[in-house]
Amino acid sequence: MRESAPAFVSFERTKRFDKAVEGLQPNQRKQLRKQLAQLLENPAHPSLKAHQIKPDKYYWEAYLNKGDRIIYIPEGSHLVLVDVVSHDDIDRYSKGPSKK
Repeated sequence: MRESAPAFVSFERTKRFDKAVEGLQPNQRKQLRKQLAQLLENPAHPSLKAHQIKPDKYYWEAYLNKGDRIIYIPEGSHLVLVDVVSHDDIDRYSKGPSKK
């Protein structure tokens, strides 16, 4: 049996995340509520298939469903929800934020 990861005790949503949620269909929003609850309680839950996005490994992705992903940043026990994208758009998160 897979061991659970520590739960997050707080979270925040970016404007980008909120905008992405607005564009979801009702069934996707229902899936999102379920997966977010799982992510907050046990980030290592098998249904999330959570992992770092390569090559920079700054952002993480978790499965929302077969084709969509939740993009987030774990900061200790705090979770930053960044975006919801289709699997085809994951590449935009393969690099960490630009350092200017």
